Amino acid sequence: MNYRNFKLGMLAGIAFVAAASAMKPEVPKEEFDINKVVFIEQDQDWELGFDTAPYLPENFDPYSGSFSLKAINYMDECDHVELGFNTSGYLPEGFDPYIQ
Repeated sequence: MNYRNFKLGMLAGIAFVAAASAMKPEVPKEEFDINKVVFIEQDQDWELGFDTAPYLPENFDPYSGSFSLKAINYMDECDHVELGFNTSGYLPEGFDPYIQ
């Protein structure tokens, strides 16, 4: 029985190797020419329906490319949130949110 399984395993391995090493059909490759790519430029003016100036910083220029981290207003993240009611009645017994 072991010899028979060995022969079947070897036959399956040979078939697998033959299938994996089979030559792929030769497909003609096309040369890519960037000059043949047609670029369609969409020239759209977006009308938002309101004046954006009050919502932007002074002397705002979207094309200037300069960026300052000082311009970001960071929110202080509060570690403790008070919900105003006891949550133990809504959670399973022995619930610990810090255990994964």
